[in-house]
Parts: sequence; C-alpha cells; structure tokens
Amino acid sequence: MRILHTSDFHIGKKLYSRERTEEQQAFLEELSAVCEREKIDIVLVAGDLFDTFNPSVASMRLLYDFFCKIAKGGDRIVIAIAGNHDSADRIDMPESFARRNGVFFAGNFDSVQEPMRLNERITIEKTAPGYMQLRFADYDYPFQLILTPFVNEQRLRTCFEQGNEEQLLRDYLQNYWQQTLESNASERGVKVLMTHLFVLENEDDQRREPEDENAINIGGLSAIYSENIPQEVQYTALGHLHRCQRVGKREIWYSGSPLAYSFAEDEQQKYFLIADIEPEKSPIVRKHKIESGLPIKNLVASSVEEALTLLQDNQDYWVQLHLKTPAAISYEQSTMLNEAHTHLVQIIPEIESEDNVSNRTGRIVELQDKPVELFKEYYKCTNNNQEPSQELVDLFKEIINRKNETD
Repeated sequence: MRILHTSDFHIGKKLYSRERTEEQQAFLEELSAVCEREKIDIVLVAGDLFDTFNPSVASMRLLYDFFCKIAKGGDRIVIAIAGNHDSADRIDMPESFARRNGVFFAGNFDSVQEPMRLNERITIEKTAPGYMQLRFADYDYPFQLILTPFVNEQRLRTCFEQGNEEQLLRDYLQNYWQQTLESNASERGVKVLMTHLFVLENEDDQRREPEDENAINIGGLSAIYSENIPQEVQYTALGHLHRCQRVGKREIWYSGSPLAYSFAEDEQQKYFLIADIEPEKSPIVRKHKIESGLPIKNLVASSVEEALTLLQDNQDYWVQLHLKTPAAISYEQSTMLNEAHTHLVQIIPEIESEDNVSNRTGRIVELQDKPVELFKEYYKCTNNNQEPSQELVDLFKEIINRKNETD
C-alpha cells in the first residue's frame, strides 16, 4: 500500500503583502501529477489546510476542487485533518459532499466518519471517534488510521483533573491512542497515526518551534514525546513544523510545508513523503522533491551597488534584503532596488554609525515637545540612533499639517 504524506498548505497565506495563490495552485497541480505517476492509494494531509479560521471563498474552492481532482471520484482516498490555523468546525463542514468523492475531513478531536462502500475497490468498513478503517480490493489487509486533529486545552479540559497537566495530557493521548488501536484495529493491517501536534523524540530533544509559527502549547504542554505513540503504529504522519524531518529513530515524520512561507525557511528544500507500507513491516519512506514554488532567500549587502548585483543573480527567489548602510536609504535607492527584482519582499536597513559602537543614549521625551521632535526621537530609538532623512521629516510634517487642517 502506497501513501503520500503532506501538510501545512496554508492556502490563502501571503508573504507579507505578496500573493502566493499561483504557487499554491502549482503545488496542488504537482501533487495531483505525483499521485498519478506514483500510483498513490491514500493521500494524508496533516493539518493547516488554510492559513486562517475564516478562509476566503476562493481559498476554499481552490482546495476542495483539487482534493476532488486528486481523489478522482473515489479511485484514490484523500484524508485531511485540521491544524492549529484551521477552524475545526469549518474543516468538518464539507464532509457530506466530499466523502462521496473519496475525500474525508476530520476537524474535531471526536470527528466520526460513516461506514460506506465508496465503490467496487474501496470500502470504509469500520469507524469510531478519531478512527477509520479502509478496505481496498487490491490488498488482503485493511488500512487502519488514527486521526487526531489539533486539540487545545479547552477541548480536552474534561479529560483530566487538576495536577501536572503536561504529563496528564501526554498520558491521556498515549492511552487514547493505545485504546483506539486495541478497540478497533486488533486484526492484521497497516497501522498509521496522523496528527497535528508538536512532537519531540524525548525531553532532551532540543528541536524548537520556529518563532514565526504559532506555537502549539496545549494546556502549558510544550510537546508530545515519541514514546507516547503506540509501538504498533508503523508510520506517524505529522503536521505543524515546516521543515521535512524525522523525529527519532521510528518512522515518525513531519512532511513539512509544500511552500516556504517565511524567511526563517531560507533556501529550504520542500518535499512530499511517500511511504510503502505492509502489515507488521517497517515502512519504506522516501522524499519526493517538490519542484513548484519559489524558494526564499535572505541576502546581505554592504552597499546599494552590491545589493543590485546580488538581486540580479538571485531572480528566482523571494528575497529579503539586509542592507548595511551608514545612513537611511533614500527614496531613489529604495525604488532602484525594488525595480531590480520582481520578488524583493522587504529591505531591512542595518544602519552602521559610530554611535552604534557604544551604547545608545537618549533623553527623556517631554510630552510638550513639538510633534516633529517627538517623531525624530522615536525614529532614532527604533533605528539605531540614526537621524531620519529630510525627506521622511518633510513627509511627516505634511501629514501633521493635513491633520491640523481637518481638525
């Protein structure tokens, strides 16, 4: 049985103000092509389908249409869960129409699918809260899946009493997963867990959530440990971290996001994970390099001239430019840099002056100071003690004058 594992689509997400819709459509097209070429039986999408609780109609249409395209009317199964960016109820909502096309959603912790015969090849033969068992005519064993969407403290508050909530929740999930397997998946089959949580190998694992990602802290819990996952589980499909990585020595994997969504993902290669699994055997897992989408790159330059050269040499990236400069960048320089690169997202001036060598000193800003003086002091405090350019000061004066005229 062949499974494709992916996650963290973040449909609708922008890179600052830059649209990524075309790139998102491109990786979905690539996903569809990979499924055909690799003869994938099941696609697992481990959360963060959208970037917000209230995605646009266009974002929802894009995702749902492609899921149906990938499933091919039930010739292939697509199963997706909610992540911490998703509304659990919204993810559950399209279930009634989607499942007829071979697409299944689990938004809530206790989501239950309905048993059904999808077609001559595939049957959803057994279900329970957070569990699905599928039977394919091609195989003499079932596919047994535990689904655990992102859960927070409020949703699990009734599951444990006061005490060490970190350990209690780890124990709860471990027992829940174990009991789910024992109650529903006792027979020989392919056993998989899909969840959207922060998972570490153990308490000594130094892996951290990236600062740009919404931290998952469930009731103060920093992480679930790999030892909490039942040993019977042959493959764990994780979502949340955007870098493709394995957790420990077992087959516990983050697929990572298909696109780079922040400059913390500088030059990060993206993958789909493909796993060939048979009962009671170790899966064969391989990375499939994603070709679509622009990678992200941080460039550092010591002058405008050097920056222009670097931008010219890195046209096929989304770029964040760190420009070391003795003074504020002029409007003309900013325009020149932006015109040199279509995908230049942000210019970060790193102003170097003699004042920065020593500790910054300032004065107490009096409330009766004139607005322009207050603005200059604020600018210096937030820009390494550098004075604002005259152009910027003039612009501020113009804004103040307009405000006074309307008062």
